[in-house]
Amino acid sequence: MRGVPTHPIRAVIFDLDGTLVDTAGEIALALERTFTELGLPVLPQAAVVDLIGRGIQALMRRALQQSGAAAESAFEPALARFEAHYADVVATSATLFPGVREGIESLAANSVPMAVVTNKLRWFSERLLERLQLAERFVALVAGDDGLARKPDGAMLRAACNAMGTRVEETVMLGDSANDVLAARHAGCPVWCVPYGYNEGRPVASLACDRVVDSVREAAELILAG
Repeated sequence: MRGVPTHPIRAVIFDLDGTLVDTAGEIALALERTFTELGLPVLPQAAVVDLIGRGIQALMRRALQQSGAAAESAFEPALARFEAHYADVVATSATLFPGVREGIESLAANSVPMAVVTNKLRWFSERLLERLQLAERFVALVAGDDGLARKPDGAMLRAACNAMGTRVEETVMLGDSANDVLAARHAGCPVWCVPYGYNEGRPVASLACDRVVDSVREAAELILAG
């Protein structure tokens, strides 16, 4: 822990992939289908996990580099195929991490405003939240194609605070990666991290966050305890 903020926490911003939802299997499957069609070596799921967190475009660029197809001309066709395959599989097998539903329901029952900020495209994000029956719990969803500078920039977090009507210094970012920590620092939010998500293979202890919590449920308990 690096110094818990002195301001009371009145609202929460959640990252999506790796914090609320385990989406690695679906992403790996869509990437496998894409690379199979393109005749490229398929990456193991463990390698794909380390690519998640900066949005689909960054994932695809790095996946192509790892497969040996680093030419820029390969990027757009691969991205288009991936998005089509991901549209087929999104929210078909993704699951909430342990403690997520309980934590969110507890915060909602106590009228704590909540938002999701993700570099994922809006359509995919909405599909996940709707199929996992979480969409109605959030005041706002700020997605990667909303026209704002993406995380690690702080613009998306500030937009979420504006939508919730909360002050950034009283809104905690709960994420799983360096991207989330940097975005929170740029926005002026306190930031907590879970240890189970997608952090490009880095341990959560390497993140300069304010607190590590075992689950969303634990985060909710701490927030409600004041």
